[in-house]
Amino acid sequence: MRTSVSAVLADVAYRRAAERVGEEINALPGPEQTIPQQTVLPDGQTVKSASVPSGEFMAAQRASGASSVAVTSALAPGSFAVRAALPVLGTLMSVPALRRLATRRMAGMTAEAAPRPRQHFWGHAVITWTDGTRREGWLRAGDGMDYTADVAAETAMRLVRGGAEPGAYTPAGAFGPGLAVAAGGVFILG
Repeated sequence: MRTSVSAVLADVAYRRAAERVGEEINALPGPEQTIPQQTVLPDGQTVKSASVPSGEFMAAQRASGASSVAVTSALAPGSFAVRAALPVLGTLMSVPALRRLATRRMAGMTAEAAPRPRQHFWGHAVITWTDGTRREGWLRAGDGMDYTADVAAETAMRLVRGGAEPGAYTPAGAFGPGLAVAAGGVFILG
């Protein structure tokens, strides 16, 4: 995890590829991107989220064919100062010696387990097509980390059984939305 955090910040190729996915999707969240927002969850709770580079935006754009896809996360930095510093930090992390130093520093950090903030993990998608059609949907699951592991395990089992065509896909691209349900998710379409 520590190495991947510094590697993602340094990965200029990833950022450039992300920029090509859509005109409204930028690679690293900077101050010019969506302002952190409060989102009301289907269960009535609110959560603060901000835009973040993510494989989800590529998967959503490919699956929907929509011209506009936005991805936000409650784990993305919401502070204007932090978001403004990310491009500079990304440039610094492209220097191998600085990336190794940052990785060593993060390796020495300890963290206490935080209480679970909500009963459910929520995924949210808002997709707009060129004709103006707009769809919104939610995916509800239990613990987010457990759900991620369940999706990976279900994907692996399906691959072992030969359930996908050869090629490179996201899990949902290979197996469709039924994968999310098989891993314990529930779709709520609005």
